[in-house]
Amino acid sequence: MGSGSVDREYVFSSVPLMARLSLVATVMLWASLTLDPSAPYLASWWGASFPFTTFVVGVLLANLVLSIFSSLSGYIASREGLTYALTAERVFGSAGVVVPSLWAGVVCVGWLAFSIGVVAEGIVYMSGLPDLTYYALAVFLTFLFSITAYLGVRHMVKLAYVGVPLLATLIVAGIALSATKWGMPSIGGFDVAALPVVFGLVLGTFVNGSIVLSFDYQRFCRKPLDSVFTAFVNFLGFWSFIILLSGIPAAVAGMDLYGAYGALGLSLLALVTLFLLAWTSADNQLYSASLSWTLSLKSIGKTADRRKVLMVATILTSILAIVKLHAFAIQWLSLLTSISLPAGIVVWTEYYAKSRMKLGEGVRGWNLYAFASWALGSLAIYYIYVMEGVWYGLLVGFLVTFLTYLVVPRSRG
Repeated sequence: MGSGSVDREYVFSSVPLMARLSLVATVMLWASLTLDPSAPYLASWWGASFPFTTFVVGVLLANLVLSIFSSLSGYIASREGLTYALTAERVFGSAGVVVPSLWAGVVCVGWLAFSIGVVAEGIVYMSGLPDLTYYALAVFLTFLFSITAYLGVRHMVKLAYVGVPLLATLIVAGIALSATKWGMPSIGGFDVAALPVVFGLVLGTFVNGSIVLSFDYQRFCRKPLDSVFTAFVNFLGFWSFIILLSGIPAAVAGMDLYGAYGALGLSLLALVTLFLLAWTSADNQLYSASLSWTLSLKSIGKTADRRKVLMVATILTSILAIVKLHAFAIQWLSLLTSISLPAGIVVWTEYYAKSRMKLGEGVRGWNLYAFASWALGSLAIYYIYVMEGVWYGLLVGFLVTFLTYLVVPRSRG
C-alpha cells in the first residue's frame, strides 16, 4: 500500500473478525465467481462429445473433489484470515513466495482472458457486429469489469447480491424453454474410458480457484464451518449447475447455451446473461490477482498499492484476450491442473500434517523443500495423467507431493 493509506482489503494482514462477512454474503460472493461465462463454452463441447450420463457423473465427481479442495483451503483461510499469498509466504518462504504468488496471479489473469474472449466472441456473434469489433469489445469489457474489483470486496458482494439470483433465473428459464422445444437429452450408455477425461477437464476449470481463490474470499468467513459450507454449495452446487445445464442444449441440439437462446428468439436474454456472467466472474479474478501480485512485489522489496497492481492486471488481461487465449482450452486446463494442484498440496501438508503454520512462524528466505515437492508433484501429474492419460495420475501426483513434503525436515530459511 502507498504511504499513509489504509489496508482495507487486508492485503498484508489477517482479516479481523469485525470485518468478516455473513454466510449468505460469502456464498453469494463465491457464486458470482462460479457462475462463469466459460462454462457454456466448455460445456457445449463436453456435452456434445461424451455420453450424457458420463458427462453428468464426471462433472459431479470433479466438483465433489473441487469442493474438498476448497474446504481444505477455506478452513485455513477462515481460521487464520489470510490470503493465499500470505499463507504461501509462511510455507515457501518470505523470498520464495514470489513464485507461487506470481503464478497464482498469472492463472487468474489467464483464466479471465479466457472468459473475456468467450464473452466478446459471443456478443459479436449474437449481435451481428463485424468480427473486428471483438478486439475493442474485449478491451472495453475488461476495463469495465475491473471497476468493482478496484473498489474492493464489499462492492463485489453488492454486485453478487444482484447478479447471482438474476443469473440463476435467466439460465433456468433458458434451459426450460430449450427443453420444451427440443426435449431433454437421452441417458445413453456409460463410457468408463471417457470418465477420467471428463473428470480431468472439469477439475482443471477450477483447480486453481479451489486452492487460491478459496483463501482470498473464504478468509472473510466468520467460522471455519461457514467456509466448508460455502465450498460445497458453490462447487458441487453452482458450478455443477451451470456446466450441466449448459451441456443440455449441446447434447440435444448440438448447440451451446447462447445458440439455443438465439434459436428460441431470446438473443437479448442471452446477451444479458452473458454480460452478467462475465462481470460477476471477472472482478473476482482481477481482485485475487491484485492480492497475489501486490505481495509478490513486497517480497522483492517493492511497495505498491493494490489498486495500481489491479490496473496492470487489467491491461495484461486485455492483451491476452486480444490474442484469444480461449483457443487453447485443452492445453490451458492441463497446465493448470499439473502446476496449481501440487502447490496447494504443499500448503495443505504444512498446515494439516506438519506445523499448523502459526502466525509469526513463517519460513525466512526460500523453503527449497517446498519447491522440490511442488516440482516432483507437477512432473508426476503431467507425465502420468496429461501425457500418458492414466486416470490415477492425479492421485499419484497428490501422493508424491504430500509424502515428499511430509518426510523432509521443515526449513526455516
